[in-house]
Amino acid sequence: MADKFSIKDQKYSNSTSKNSLLFIVFFDFFSTQTLRKISYGVMLISAYVFLVDYLENHILHVAFKPPSTLYTLLGTVLGLLLVFRTNTAYDRWWQGRILISSLTNSSKNFASKLNAILPKYDIENRKFFAYMIANHVFSMKEVLRYGVKFDELIETHPGELKELKKVYHVPSEIVSQIHLKLTEMYRKKELSDYQFLEMHKYIDNMTNIVGDCERIRTSPMPFSYRVHLKKFILFFALMLPFGFIHYLDYWSILIVGILFYAMSGLDVLGEEIEDPFGQDENDLPIDFFCKSIKKYVFTTLKVDLQQLTLSKYEKPH
Repeated sequence: MADKFSIKDQKYSNSTSKNSLLFIVFFDFFSTQTLRKISYGVMLISAYVFLVDYLENHILHVAFKPPSTLYTLLGTVLGLLLVFRTNTAYDRWWQGRILISSLTNSSKNFASKLNAILPKYDIENRKFFAYMIANHVFSMKEVLRYGVKFDELIETHPGELKELKKVYHVPSEIVSQIHLKLTEMYRKKELSDYQFLEMHKYIDNMTNIVGDCERIRTSPMPFSYRVHLKKFILFFALMLPFGFIHYLDYWSILIVGILFYAMSGLDVLGEEIEDPFGQDENDLPIDFFCKSIKKYVFTTLKVDLQQLTLSKYEKPH
């Protein structure tokens, strides 16, 4: 039976991304999310250019030609705004990627340390920590998406999920339970002073990562800045036809449409990646990382993941 956790769970992979990209660019252009979002805007701008061209050439007979320096100045300002918008959004996306990588490393290191400390026959504690580490990453994933999927979590004792549903912040509660377990083991002399302090470093880091991720999610680009950029793009697009129709006639419809797509596409792309924890095409593949952490932790702590998958807590799909 094929392993459920396979490369197809990723949103992208090195072996398929190049082929997919070429296919989308040349054969499946309209399915790209950016174009879908701005397709109506492109059509409206194209209709506007056609209307302006028709009115000037066939009805009004007015040759309105703004100076080229106007477009140079407007284009420079717009370019600076778009560069700042794109760089800021990508910086948020990259910070999210670093934090998810740090969470992965902390979870795996924590499991490796526990595997070295816990006796092989201590199945109860091994299961507890494997379940709780997996619960932490899966609950964090959904907290960043404004909700927790409790069917993804694993009970360490009957009724635990029912108790967690009453908790305001599930990842913090799970970390608190891990702290309590480590303290209990320390008081029973199952952990040395050094081991106790070492374990808490990983737990504290996991908590800090959740807070940093929530900081990114709850601090979007200021609304006024986004509205200002959209207005400026629209104003620039409305001015563009007057600089082309006297030289390109109806070909200006295509030129202005392409320019509007390029400008609006950068703005939409910035909106998509400024919150990297969602489920859009350009967001981070957090589901893949969570499954990767879960599989590694269960394997390292010698807990049977396949048996758990077939248990009542996690039904096979």
